[in-house]
Order: sequence, then C-alpha cells, then structure tokens
Amino acid sequence: MVINKKNTLTLIMTTLVIIFLSSCEQKWKEGDLHGSWKLNSWTEINSDVSVGDKMDFTFDSGEDKRYSIDYGSMQEKGKYWIEYDYLVTVEDGSVAKKVKIISMSKDTLEFDMNRAGTLERLVLSRVK
Repeated sequence: MVINKKNTLTLIMTTLVIIFLSSCEQKWKEGDLHGSWKLNSWTEINSDVSVGDKMDFTFDSGEDKRYSIDYGSMQEKGKYWIEYDYLVTVEDGSVAKKVKIISMSKDTLEFDMNRAGTLERLVLSRVK
C-alpha cells in the first residue's frame, strides 16, 4: 500500500469526524428520567441555605415527552427533552427552561438551576 498525502489527509479527516461525532453523544438517557421523582433537598449553592419548598416531578415515557411538576399549591405541565448535559422543559404556553444535570442514576436525579440569579441545587429520589 502506497501512502500519499491524499490518503493521509483522508485518514486524518475521517478520524476527526469520528471523534467529533462520538463526543456529541448524549451523556444522559431520557429513559432513565421516566417515572416519578420526589424532592429530597433544594439548596442555594453559594449559601447552602435550604429552600425547602415542594417540587415533585413526573416524566412520562410516551412519544410526546410530557412532564408535570407538583409545587404543592401549583402545578406545571409541558414537554421535556434532554439536550447534552441539560434537561429542557417547556411549560404549556411558555418558553423553554434549562437545568444542568449533575448526576442521574436509577434512584437519584441531581441538577442545578438558576432561579432569579441564584444558583440552586435540587436532589430528587425516584418514587418506587
């Protein structure tokens, strides 16, 4: 096999494209999100102050990817999806909101959100 500049360039470009495409793979799987989640803790990251409000989630596994949040006195419903490191929700009749997923396992979901300029961390447990 004769190696020339064209073959070398093609090999380099192919390798770079493969690396780029593999780095774009979703870190978190939507299937791991499906089900009901109960709030364990909600704290302001900088002050470690507990917010203490209710915020329980349900993520449906259907094609339309619906979610609901129970705040106690209020309910929120809409569509959701995962985009790289982020959970994106769009409340019915509203605009998209993103929260950064810190960790997700079959039992625990942890994410950071910016609420009115304050960074907060929520930790949720799957309802069995």
